[in-house]
Amino acid sequence: MKKDIHPKSQKIVVECSCGAKFEVMSTLNWNTRVEICSKCHPFYTWEQKILKTGAVDKFYARLKKAEELKKKASQKK
Repeated sequence: MKKDIHPKSQKIVVECSCGAKFEVMSTLNWNTRVEICSKCHPFYTWEQKILKTGAVDKFYARLKKAEELKKKASQKK
């Protein structure tokens, strides 16, 4: 086998946007940041997060407006 052909690995600190920090072995020479990790990802935490963006916001706005119109119509009668 050839010697000295593999990159050297070392421990680095990975920091998540949720604040969690953990050490991993890597060939990088610097610490790194990630947006999501096993402590905040819904698959691992079993928490469902619903983000209201775009078309969903429009749907909820229409739904709210329809409910308000129903209330006004029932008050007039």
